[in-house]
Amino acid sequence: MNNIKAFILFFGTASFIFYLFSFFTIMMLNVLLEKRLPLKQIFGVSGVILAVFYILMFSGRGFHINFLWNLSFYLAVLIMYVFFLSVITKLISIPFHFSPNLNLIILSVSIIFIFVYGFYNAAKLTVRTIDITSDKVSKSYKFVQISDVHLGTESLHFLENIITQINDISPDLVFITGDLLDDDNLKPEDIKLFSKMKPPAYFITGNHERYLQNSDDFFKDCNVVKTLDHNRRFDIFNDEVTVYGLEWNRNNFMNKKSEQAVYFDEIETDRSKFNIFLNHEPALYDEAETEGMNLMLSGHTHNGQIFPFWLFVRMRYKYMHGLYDIGKMKLYVTSGTGVWGPFMRVGTENEIVVINLVPEK
Repeated sequence: MNNIKAFILFFGTASFIFYLFSFFTIMMLNVLLEKRLPLKQIFGVSGVILAVFYILMFSGRGFHINFLWNLSFYLAVLIMYVFFLSVITKLISIPFHFSPNLNLIILSVSIIFIFVYGFYNAAKLTVRTIDITSDKVSKSYKFVQISDVHLGTESLHFLENIITQINDISPDLVFITGDLLDDDNLKPEDIKLFSKMKPPAYFITGNHERYLQNSDDFFKDCNVVKTLDHNRRFDIFNDEVTVYGLEWNRNNFMNKKSEQAVYFDEIETDRSKFNIFLNHEPALYDEAETEGMNLMLSGHTHNGQIFPFWLFVRMRYKYMHGLYDIGKMKLYVTSGTGVWGPFMRVGTENEIVVINLVPEK
């Protein structure tokens, strides 16, 4: 029942915000183009836009991601940018007395530029390197973290490109921190691309794996990728390093922190080792630090993916992207290796994270 209430609250709030954005976007276009559309019609058109959004979303999101479902997100992004750019264009035009036609040209060119840039940026991969020192290791190790690839939104060719870059980096180990999969049309044989990856990998589920029906079957026959859950841990590198992972809670819509926190009652950490904790969502960091984790790796936030959505993500997550000190523990939250929803990144980057763990001198 609590999950249903949470879903209704989320759905209602999102619908209201989208409707307001649509309403004020049309209002701004009215002002920018010096039109006189009656208020009653603006309310009506805003309602039509909201209805079209949900029709596209629910008719397009069945068992796999398709054109209509993606189109609903492009519509939402378009509405958002038309609103913000209309405001900016109007402010610029006031001292120069631009004509409505010139305002329309400026607005249109700006939107086209942002979408082209967003598409281009979403296709790129950035390699980001961080260095961590510890007195618990006797030699240097190199790890790679990837997260939020979202196969389905992203193509298998994109995954192949990721694997190629990982092989070029030549790490000792790869960590996949959730949301690798995002399409029920994917088959376990599609993941055979990982057989081309030279280093071994540890994988934890994210929320999108839990939305799929067959996600547990994908890595059963894959020798390269080992799946971590609350019942498993791996001691590696002559027992200097231990890797722990928390799978996404399948039965909890909001994935509440209190329910996940039970995890730390079920494990015992050896504080003489360098302990790594994988959790898809940047949560439970205080509990992880208290339990003796030295490094926590997360994703999920996409760093907002499309400006200015990061403002909303910032409201939800204290740690959104980057390397943070939580007591004696390091937390790295990646912006993600792929995208979700619209194939766009504005103001953020896809990243492969290289983590150099070196002995403290």
